[in-house]
Amino acid sequence: MREKTETPAPEKPATIDPFAAAFEQITLGLGADEPQLCECDHGGEEAYEACGRKAKWRVSIDCNCGENHPRVVELLCTRCLRTARHDLGKESITARPL
Repeated sequence: MREKTETPAPEKPATIDPFAAAFEQITLGLGADEPQLCECDHGGEEAYEACGRKAKWRVSIDCNCGENHPRVVELLCTRCLRTARHDLGKESITARPL
């Protein structure tokens, strides 16, 4: 006579919440141990070239051209933040440390 062996029940695939998946994509890498890099564009007109220095600031930039463009959020190093404040004006930029 055969002995009955217990086999684990097959796991049901977990349903993925679309909001949780979207949030995970947005925050991808924010909790990682590797340093965040500055996203400021140092390239020419042909291609985007990231700054490459370690980012220290999460910067929100408000549109000040009068056309109500959406707010831009970037990760910037201190040097690029200083340049952005000089070019765009201090009142349109909000910076928070990472």
